[in-house]
Amino acid sequence: MVRNSEKINLPILQNWDCHVCGTCCKEYLVRLSEDEVAKIKSQNWDVNEDLGGYQPFRKTGLFKNKINLNHRPDGSCVFLGENNLCKIHGKFGLDAKPLPCQVFPYVLIPTGNEWSVGVRYACPSAAKNLGTSVLKQRDSIEEFKDKLIEREKFTITLAENKVKPMLSSTQDTSWEIIFAIRNKLTEMLKNGKQDIGHSLRCCIALSNELKSTNLSKLGIDQVKEFLDIFGKVTISDVPVDAFAVPSPNWIGRILFRQITALFTRKDHGPNRGIANKGRIALLKAAIQFARGTGTVPKLNVWVSDTTFENIESRRCELDEESNELLKRYYLIKIESLQFFGASNFGIPFWEGLNILLLTYPIIVWTSLAQSSQDPMVDKIQRAISLVDDHFGFNKILGGLRQRYGFNLLAQRKETEKLVAWYSRQSI
Repeated sequence: MVRNSEKINLPILQNWDCHVCGTCCKEYLVRLSEDEVAKIKSQNWDVNEDLGGYQPFRKTGLFKNKINLNHRPDGSCVFLGENNLCKIHGKFGLDAKPLPCQVFPYVLIPTGNEWSVGVRYACPSAAKNLGTSVLKQRDSIEEFKDKLIEREKFTITLAENKVKPMLSSTQDTSWEIIFAIRNKLTEMLKNGKQDIGHSLRCCIALSNELKSTNLSKLGIDQVKEFLDIFGKVTISDVPVDAFAVPSPNWIGRILFRQITALFTRKDHGPNRGIANKGRIALLKAAIQFARGTGTVPKLNVWVSDTTFENIESRRCELDEESNELLKRYYLIKIESLQFFGASNFGIPFWEGLNILLLTYPIIVWTSLAQSSQDPMVDKIQRAISLVDDHFGFNKILGGLRQRYGFNLLAQRKETEKLVAWYSRQSI
């Protein structure tokens, strides 16, 4: 394979190695290319002896024209063997596995003339920052990039792609300006002297100021100067005390709960909740989340026996470890630009950023729905994994109806209110 020369940017703060937990093999559907189907067929697996009587493939899609790896009734891949080890990997090596299995939890994102690398915190080892520095895995990730280009049959280089990134649905811009905004946002996160909630509110405030400005009419040096000025003003204007921010209104709360239900559902694998009881159970859960009263439906196994009222009466007591985990998560998401464009259903920059920052109150709410006996950092880690399982991958979240809800929260300034509401510490 010829090595592609396009530059690749790696996350600095992230470690990762596979710790054979089997989460990815038990919870995700793996779409196969024609070449991958042919490769697995050539491996001559015996359905009864090797795969427990299950076929290796499953057809999906409206016209049954898409092929995935098959799963057992418990959600696990038919190639998952003893001790959570992949049979394909064990018998034929890493290169014999489908590319999505090789690449996970990395996400390769085309950004201008370069590739950025995101990390899916749906992988518990990634969320816990376990393993080898990603910076030391450059050769492997470069190889993944080359395989991706070959698998997807890209016919032009990134430099030849003249499609401009979109700041909004009506305003395109240059990658230079996107990078400048990205760098200012990450600077605000890295240098934030308060809790992560305050830093995220500063990012929202800066984006609100910039949305009404046509940055594309400015030179890049003017844009950077503009960002420096507004960045300083924003930090000084955003109140440190979360209690100083108005509470979310009833519209904001209803939309928030509905969005939270989507982000915290587990429909596959051993950690799934009431989805295994059928669509009627999910419909009842949706109604319960809309009402926001009574017992919280168990959309995943970690929801404790609690009520909506109990969750709203509690405060977010983030310890230093939890705060650093959240900070790392948002830094990697923003640095890699894994929140807009090709990696998030073609959603424009400002809209994608709003959705990303809205995940903070969702994560906190989800942690409060778990057992009060568990350490806060464990609850935050599980909540991030749940949310990141859906972010950029759940097609419902990229649909017009759901995007209308996200935009309504942004237009009514409810996103910053929700971030503040779930940043409140006990007095």
